[in-house]
Amino acid sequence: MPPPVEIQPSVLFGISPSGNIPLKSMGVANAGTICPSIDGSRFLNIVMGFDAYFIQTKTLPSESWKLGRVFKQNRMTFAEDISEGGVAGMLNVSLAATKSVLSDFLDIYMGCMAVAGGPTAMAITGMNALVQGGKIKQNYSLYCEALEAFVADNQELRRLMPYFHENIYVQLILGRIEAELQGKARELVNGMIPVNKAVKPIIGVFLGKVGEDAMKRTLRGTRDIIKDVLLKVIDHVIAKKEELSETQVNLLAEKHIVPMYKAMSHIEIPISRAEEIVREAARNPAAIRPRLVKIARAIDALQG
Repeated sequence: MPPPVEIQPSVLFGISPSGNIPLKSMGVANAGTICPSIDGSRFLNIVMGFDAYFIQTKTLPSESWKLGRVFKQNRMTFAEDISEGGVAGMLNVSLAATKSVLSDFLDIYMGCMAVAGGPTAMAITGMNALVQGGKIKQNYSLYCEALEAFVADNQELRRLMPYFHENIYVQLILGRIEAELQGKARELVNGMIPVNKAVKPIIGVFLGKVGEDAMKRTLRGTRDIIKDVLLKVIDHVIAKKEELSETQVNLLAEKHIVPMYKAMSHIEIPISRAEEIVREAARNPAAIRPRLVKIARAIDALQG
């Protein structure tokens, strides 16, 4: 039988673990488990037709290049490889998670690998330990919640706050990875593809490109702009029932938004754009407030 063939990680985007393979030992290899094998260990993602799709999670010293890469192999040959590798063919590691959580994790993991590739991706945010130990890092679901808040309700926040949406969401979150997504970023912004089909891989690509620390810094900076500036503007306008003066707009932009933006992105936002973000918050306070609160709360959960 031919050896495993390496395939593009994107093949597994959005696919929940499913299927199983009978083993010679009378056991069964279920998708969503890590299997000891003759060449280390493999995470079996899906069994489809005559093939098994897996991620190499542990390798022989002479084959370290395989670590973290995705392969396809004839299901019968796969069964032989793991039957010889395991104790009586039994699986001794299971991810013990729901299919939806596994799918979320794999989308993010594949996004990392699509950018960094193999061992480098496995090192990102302890990815190696996550896969080999079978643990799902719960922060990833919070990343999803925070990003989805930007595009909820048919892009309503984009309509209400176009400058905030463009300069915070697009430039800092999507803009930095757009090339790697080959246009998927702009499709998401324009509402051309469903959020749940795009957000998780986007998070993975972002992590693969800039790492978890940079992503956390971006989300925290966004949270601070919302809580320390925009929500205060909104509450002031609602309570006082009066518009902000141009002097107030300029001071808020210059003294708060501009330096906060630079701290999280290391680039400067033009003062004119910062002023427009302040005006947007003051212009539609009642409609905007619950949306910004949702984003801030989602990001706050990362600190828990």
